[in-house]
Amino acid sequence: MKAKKHFGQHFLTSNDTAKTIVDGLGDISTQDILEIGPGMGIITQFMLNAARRFRAVEIDPEAATYLEKNFENITLIKADFLKVRLRDYYTDQISLIGNFPYNISSQIVFKIIENHDLIERWVGMFQLEMGIRLVSLPKDKKEYGILSVLMPFYYKVETVMKLPPEAFEPAPRVNSIVVKAIRVEHAWKCDPKLLKRVVKASFGMRRKTLSNGLASIIPKEIINTHPFSTLRPENLTHLQFEELCVFIEANVSN
Repeated sequence: MKAKKHFGQHFLTSNDTAKTIVDGLGDISTQDILEIGPGMGIITQFMLNAARRFRAVEIDPEAATYLEKNFENITLIKADFLKVRLRDYYTDQISLIGNFPYNISSQIVFKIIENHDLIERWVGMFQLEMGIRLVSLPKDKKEYGILSVLMPFYYKVETVMKLPPEAFEPAPRVNSIVVKAIRVEHAWKCDPKLLKRVVKASFGMRRKTLSNGLASIIPKEIINTHPFSTLRPENLTHLQFEELCVFIEANVSN
């Protein structure tokens, strides 16, 4: 089966690497696992009969046919993961895993965050630059962005391994990284929806100070009284963004 560019397919070639990725989930015998984009099943093979329950979501009809032919009793959701309503299939906690298509990887992560109460843990393959954003801190000014701020509120993310282009067929033009994440329980001090809005607005104008970047959310004359107003978004930790949102809620009526 040939990889299809429009699906962002780059097939992993090493069984050892695939096993290391699966090991990132921990003891899968106790987990209900959903794999995103299994392709030819190199990761799938280590979970199908080992996980408590296993499903895979595959958008490529040819890949789906290949998987059903080569893996007995595999359960497939033949659809675009971004359009799948997870709660149509799951009521209990699940884990996600996948060699995520790089062209939609950020959208996958946002969907994971939106379903964080259902998704307890996940392991994903990303383009290196994208994966680094998930673990970046304010000192990493170039990589630090929206997902860098949002992620710690929902998951603790760690690097599993980095891979060169030669680890895939066809080889992508970028290096890759595998990260694992376990959900955290955060005691929210502000409305999570406001925080997401504030973070997106801030980094949407990341070269401007927060006073200017958040002008559509809070009047300048109000935010200018806050010590963060003269800073750029890459200078704030995720908890400082939450602190700023507490200030906004207290000073701006909805």
